[in-house]
Amino acid sequence: ILNILYENRVAVIKTDGLSKEDLIAFSKRLGDPILNLDGQTNSNQKEYPEIQFITNIDKNTEQEKKGAAHWHSDQSFKDEVSSFTLLYSILAPNHGGETLFCDMVKAYKELPKGFKKKIENMLVEHSHGVSIVARPDDHIPVPPKGWDQTKTVLHPLVRRHPVTGTKALYAICGTSQGIKGMSTKEAKKLLTELCDHCLEGRFILKHTHYVKDLLIFDNPATMHKAVPIFKSKNRNDQRLIYRISLKGTPSVIHH
Repeated sequence: ILNILYENRVAVIKTDGLSKEDLIAFSKRLGDPILNLDGQTNSNQKEYPEIQFITNIDKNTEQEKKGAAHWHSDQSFKDEVSSFTLLYSILAPNHGGETLFCDMVKAYKELPKGFKKKIENMLVEHSHGVSIVARPDDHIPVPPKGWDQTKTVLHPLVRRHPVTGTKALYAICGTSQGIKGMSTKEAKKLLTELCDHCLEGRFILKHTHYVKDLLIFDNPATMHKAVPIFKSKNRNDQRLIYRISLKGTPSVIHH
């Protein structure tokens, strides 16, 4: 599974059904779950802090245009970014609610050599909020409870994968706010140029969720975006996903 993930960036496992305990145990083979300690309002969330419950049931998604409906890489506003993210489908709508992925390894490989050399050692400034190169239809991300909105971190624009060493463009939109040593105007121009390149159709995968599918994606090598979904009106359009975001490296690599 890891070899497939590192080679393809995104993998889907067809399952016969996983309990919450199964999902958490499996995720811990891949890394360390990032606990969801804010907004724990029901017994499920309190009992399983590793899991974020994503749903459109009894939730006005039209009024609450927030969350993952913008191009980003998970946890890029933190010093330690996310490794893998797992999405396990409990309920899936007949239409809508897909997840889009951008292959940042392939996008980097297909840049002109001169451009690669130009950006090789650039550091991008990241902070939680709306990126300076946000797309017009991007939603507003929700900050973690108690997060310091003024905190800024630096990540390489061209980042080597922490396990494979493969080079990729990293989180050029989502939390990007500038480039170290460059004016905001110049940084926005460069990052916009890279966004336009990366978001060409040849680098994009559209994934449809199906019940009992476990979707895993490699955050250092991808960006992703949720397709907005409306509030559920009946069983045919209900969505419920168990999401686990990880940090660190897989335990099996060390054996």
